[in-house]
Amino acid sequence: MTTAELLLALLSARSLDEATAAVTAFENSNEIVWHPFGRRNNRGTIEASGDTGRSLVERATNGIDAILELEHSNHGGMPDCSSPKEAGLAWLGIPTNGLSAMSATQRRVLAQRVTLVLEEGEGRESRLVSVRDYGSGIEPGNMPNTILSLSEDNKLQKHYLAGTFGQGGSSTLAASKLCLIASRSDDNGPVGFTVAKYLDLPPEEFKTGHYVYLGTLQGVLEASIPTENFSQGTLCRHFGYDLDAYNSPIGPNSIYGLLNMVLFDPVMPVWLENKLHGWNRVIKGSRNALNGAVDEGDESSRGPSLDHNMPMFYADLGAFGRVGIEYWVLPSPSKENKRPSASFVSDRRPIILTSNGQNHAEFSVQVIRKDAELPFLASRLICHIDCDGLTPGAKRALFVSNREEARRGAVRNLLLQELVSVLKSDPELERLNREAKDDSRREQDESALARMRDEVAKLLRLQGLDVARAGGTVSEEDGNARPTVERRPRPPRPPLPPIEIAEPPTFLRFAIEEDPVTFYAGQRRYLRIETDANDNYYSADPSRSRIQVMTLGPGIRVVGQTALRGGRMRVGFLCEEGTAQGETGDLRVELQRTGHPSLSASKSYEVVAQPQARGSDRRVNLPPFEPVPVFSQDENWIRLGWPEDPSVVASVAEVSDGTLMIYYNADFPPYSAKVFGLETRDTSLASSFTSRYEIWLCMHSLLMYQDQQQAGAEQDETSEHDEQVSEDAEREERKRIANLSVMIAAREVALMSTVESES
Repeated sequence: MTTAELLLALLSARSLDEATAAVTAFENSNEIVWHPFGRRNNRGTIEASGDTGRSLVERATNGIDAILELEHSNHGGMPDCSSPKEAGLAWLGIPTNGLSAMSATQRRVLAQRVTLVLEEGEGRESRLVSVRDYGSGIEPGNMPNTILSLSEDNKLQKHYLAGTFGQGGSSTLAASKLCLIASRSDDNGPVGFTVAKYLDLPPEEFKTGHYVYLGTLQGVLEASIPTENFSQGTLCRHFGYDLDAYNSPIGPNSIYGLLNMVLFDPVMPVWLENKLHGWNRVIKGSRNALNGAVDEGDESSRGPSLDHNMPMFYADLGAFGRVGIEYWVLPSPSKENKRPSASFVSDRRPIILTSNGQNHAEFSVQVIRKDAELPFLASRLICHIDCDGLTPGAKRALFVSNREEARRGAVRNLLLQELVSVLKSDPELERLNREAKDDSRREQDESALARMRDEVAKLLRLQGLDVARAGGTVSEEDGNARPTVERRPRPPRPPLPPIEIAEPPTFLRFAIEEDPVTFYAGQRRYLRIETDANDNYYSADPSRSRIQVMTLGPGIRVVGQTALRGGRMRVGFLCEEGTAQGETGDLRVELQRTGHPSLSASKSYEVVAQPQARGSDRRVNLPPFEPVPVFSQDENWIRLGWPEDPSVVASVAEVSDGTLMIYYNADFPPYSAKVFGLETRDTSLASSFTSRYEIWLCMHSLLMYQDQQQAGAEQDETSEHDEQVSEDAEREERKRIANLSVMIAAREVALMSTVESES
């Protein structure tokens, strides 16, 4: 068998058996060498990725780099591009606003320069997956030092390419039984090719095997075949590829969903040909879909409807550089769409961190649910942090080389702090969260709720806790008792009135009454500015913006600005660590008007002492709390993301608008069985049992809340794995307490029934 016959056989093979048979036949008729892939001790590098789907994305990213490399050559390297995004703008004609600003036809044509083909193979654990680009290609003699190497520096000085470490694409070998790698740098030249696989070594000599590729003593195999069989570019065809975790046609458990999530805002689109389910799609990235881009085959012809959207703005992180932040709020969950954000990202990790448009890490939904105190938006709020503006040192401190996680440390903590500050300072998010809460809130008797709070307070006192306050009342044992103050929920904040735009603008002001504006060392605050200027008066490029924000005085600096929309924008200010108390100065904003005097507005500021955290004594300040039963078909069940099996979860507690909402599973088998049994005897007994069950659940939730508040500072240092373990432990603890609460409440009801019968 000749090399040309082997290549043609591998190109036509559609199963692992066919490919293996061709390689075996070639081995039997030729002198061959199995070369170590990169180096002999290569398992650690190739097997670094734990996600077979993300490994395929790395192959697609390499394909995009090949297109940019070809365009760099075609354009003579001009203009000089310092990032893949700049290269896309200059050489591929991508609009400044990204792929969403292109037409569907333009995206489709561009996408077909990098294709991913998914075929049946031997089943979900052994698919046939091909990644093909029509880019620069590689000369046969250069393949051992490029696509067949590990950790080489081929792309280290090419800032217009996304690749850096020279190892990402090789991770597909760990999920493949056999991989054909073929490339052609010139249609008039030969095709260089090989097959790669894992090779076991004698266990009595070696601790482990390694990955190898087929060749001769001189290097890779070469074949001269017609261009209709293989034109310029590179092909990586994976036989026996394990895609067991991505067996769905669409959605979060599909290759389609994964590509859009990981290629969140790609430099260029990619073409997915799904032969398993008989359709093709343009992969444009979830960000572009959220921004309204629609392609053939998309479920909606208009893009997703949004309840709120904050366009990209940039926040200054000082010595770490800057980041862009944007977010989208999808419509409320429904029975047809229980997890709105899951159509675009992982609903458990909906905060996406990107570099060069590719997803490098995600933050947990708990940041939205707990840190930002927006629990009713947790299933439909998607956040994007663009990290392209971080300094090289900050990126190194934040990202790991396999692009699958954010490293714990100062940069990560600062990003979280910045994001939470932004989310908390958006009044529209606060309004939407409150509206969602009001929509799902159960009507209940306030007097019954007050009695329950008193009962919980008594139980806590029995635990040796000095209860200072319970749901708006002051304990008589406090010694400074005051009349009970009834807490009523605040009405929804009315939407901000529209501002009529004028040309030239006539006013500029800070929309805050506080005077002076106070800061403490290390604090960030976002202040709203209002003007009747048109949106184009502001630009993210300071040299082009006619709105300038500055600080006059020590310790305070500007750290971020949103775009101007409808006459309103927000500006972030940071009081730097170490700033002395009592420092004063001014916050100032100026607006330049062509042919007219400039407008200006200012606010004085003062640096004050940081509020003291409460000590860790045993005195408990109970927040207002409210138990809410949740049945399996309720909207809250959907919003909370509870599983279909009612035995898995018993309750959960969330702070919303200052109230600890305690949602308990009304279909939890031990509880629901007891309620059903009592209702058949006496509905009043069932009602009493439910009230007492709620009391015990509330007491436990309040104790757990207190523990979590006191441990809050330590939680910043836990790993994401530890966070997941903590969540699992809390779920099991709540199930245990629910079972105990059923037993105690049933016992109390039985005793009450006995006393009543005897009297």
